[in-house]
Amino acid sequence: MSLLATPLGAIKEADLLALIGSTEGKTIDFKRGAVGKTDADRKEFLYDVSSFANTVGGDLVFGVEEVDGVVTGVTGLADVVADDEINRLEAMARDGIRPPIAGISSRAIALSGGGFALVVRVPKSWIPPHQVTFQKAFRFYARDTNTKHPIDVDGLRAAFVSSGAIGDQLRSFRAERLATLVSDLAPAPLQDGGKLMLHVLPLSALAPGALFPLAAAKADERLFPTWTDRNGRNIAVTFDGLVATPNADPPPVAQRAYTLVTRSGAVEAVNNLHRYEVLPELQANVVHHALKFARSLDRLGAPGPYVVFVSLARCRGLRLIHDFKPAGALPEDLPCGVLALDQYAPIETVWETLPHDGPDAARQLRGTLDHLANAAGLAQAPYFTADGECELNLALAGL
Repeated sequence: MSLLATPLGAIKEADLLALIGSTEGKTIDFKRGAVGKTDADRKEFLYDVSSFANTVGGDLVFGVEEVDGVVTGVTGLADVVADDEINRLEAMARDGIRPPIAGISSRAIALSGGGFALVVRVPKSWIPPHQVTFQKAFRFYARDTNTKHPIDVDGLRAAFVSSGAIGDQLRSFRAERLATLVSDLAPAPLQDGGKLMLHVLPLSALAPGALFPLAAAKADERLFPTWTDRNGRNIAVTFDGLVATPNADPPPVAQRAYTLVTRSGAVEAVNNLHRYEVLPELQANVVHHALKFARSLDRLGAPGPYVVFVSLARCRGLRLIHDFKPAGALPEDLPCGVLALDQYAPIETVWETLPHDGPDAARQLRGTLDHLANAAGLAQAPYFTADGECELNLALAGL
């Protein structure tokens, strides 16, 4: 029996009691007591954590009595402070495994008889393999039916190939979506003109058979708004997924924008560009919508890592004004860069975990925003300090 189908925050004592009689498996491991303080104890914990990340993810459950891998009771942990133990274990995982595993989360579940059980949830990694480096162990582990095991040479080769294949999938995804857009096969008809395309892609969306709760997404129109709106005016489920459009008249009337949420959880937002666009405004909107979509994905059960793509299409001859337009100024009189190509695909940004706030999101998006500014003839994105802090008034965008 596995707990993975239950959100970590929803696990209750009854869920743990339901484990009695079940056995350890590929996605769950039981521990009677807390992780000890010896180097051997710490290594064992790190081997467990990395084995889950290198396979399909799973839960470590502490405070569970088991005999030969079969749960006999939920006894809890004694003489341990829950928050201190969570901080200790997460610090051990962060410092003792390379590359670090994103998205590890933990929760203490109070027990009616006193004490608490602790669940450490380790997500499947999309950049495997992860190596335990604590005390120079330099070992890779994975899991099979009910236990962990060292990864052999063939397994390591497969893991590295899998990691490279993910990069190929991401590049193919972006290329295919751009081709769909310029071929006028987008999920909603668009008005003429240049296009900005934003993607926020949880790596879980690449998994075969990945399904995202479109019904829950449709129930709250604020979760996946279109580019210029706080919510989608028209929201419909189509063969492509959930599509939000902003115009008063819904498709097939040509729209100024759309937002698509696919069945696997990828988000695509496209907005029409004008002949003159203000680069700092584009930056602020990219930061705002990327973070908004990532927060919504996380809320509906699609946690990071997230890959953020920004692309421009049908944009040859458009002008990106370098700074905000002063009142009364004519756009043609302001410094700008003329786009020389029909398409631009700035480098992607990877958010290992959800950014804390707008400034944090902007800092992490710096490489993408710099590349976008390069298309306008600037060496770097405006409104960033030498320390990489964003000085844009992101509060105006709700961040």
